[in-house]
Amino acid sequence: MNHRSLLTRLVQTMLTMALLAGLSACSVGVDLQRPAPVKQTFLIELQRDNIPAPATAPSLVIAPVRMASAYEGRALVYRMQDDRFESDYYNQWFTAPRDQLGEAVAYWMRRGSVFADVLPPTLAGEADYRLDLVVTDFYVDMRDAADHRARVTLQAYLSARETAGRRLIARVEVAADAAVVPAEGESVGNAQSRVTALADALGKALARLETGLAQALN
Repeated sequence: MNHRSLLTRLVQTMLTMALLAGLSACSVGVDLQRPAPVKQTFLIELQRDNIPAPATAPSLVIAPVRMASAYEGRALVYRMQDDRFESDYYNQWFTAPRDQLGEAVAYWMRRGSVFADVLPPTLAGEADYRLDLVVTDFYVDMRDAADHRARVTLQAYLSARETAGRRLIARVEVAADAAVVPAEGESVGNAQSRVTALADALGKALARLETGLAQALN
């Protein structure tokens, strides 16, 4: 074997050893057996008793819900500090939160005693009243490590149908919170606990809103 062949063989051997060493180094920080994090999706679920409305109660249409920009995305939002909010990439709403909130508000008002019916948007011109909602808070407050709380704030505008259009008759703002109850064996709540707390806070806010609307109509 001449010197050129020997040098080539030596270089090839050194390159192979360097490659194997590099692969070994890369594998040190990676657990190939650990599964990748999986996204979870959630729905807002409310429960309330059905309270029949009087036959003379007016009808209502609910305009598309508007959200503050911080909560428009599908990710759950947490307040970590007074001026810092974080989005949970791995825990998200199944559909856009404004759509889910619109359905939740319609469900709540339909089962209440203030309005005889909640009409679909296609019949908006026939409804006696229209409700416009702006959601200004919809997050889980984690500033207190020992007490995580869901927070919901709604701004509502109720307008009446008239010949020339609609007339604003009431502006109601309500807020509510609910504690995040940890699951058994956990020191703080998991994502499902946070979603449940947000639904609880929303239900409280809607109950207060319904009271405010009833007062405005009397």
